[in-house]
Amino acid sequence: MNMGKRLVFTLVLAATTWPVFAANFYWNCTTADGLKYADATKCDKGDTAVKVMKDSPLPLDPEKANSVSSTDCQRTPSYCSSPDYGVSDASSRTQAITHFMRQKECEYRRRFPNRCVKPD
Repeated sequence: MNMGKRLVFTLVLAATTWPVFAANFYWNCTTADGLKYADATKCDKGDTAVKVMKDSPLPLDPEKANSVSSTDCQRTPSYCSSPDYGVSDASSRTQAITHFMRQKECEYRRRFPNRCVKPD
């Protein structure tokens, strides 16, 4: 391979990979229904878009920054101690999903019992 072909190959390779490394931002998108998602290229048509730089810290909602929801800090529900996590739905699919979600929630509550305690 002569020097000219190497140079052309290097330029073509650099031109194809440059957009990947040059993108220093992503889009925070919100649908009309209020669903939020992030997209590296662009938001769907009709969605609200906010350009976020990767180097900047995540924006905080000032109303939610220092508040703790009362549902986050409630005691362990009674279904964590009941057999089969208190699931008794008619549909087997709904029953399996509810059982799985309650099992994960109870495991999380056992692993992190003091998650709402603020340090002094």
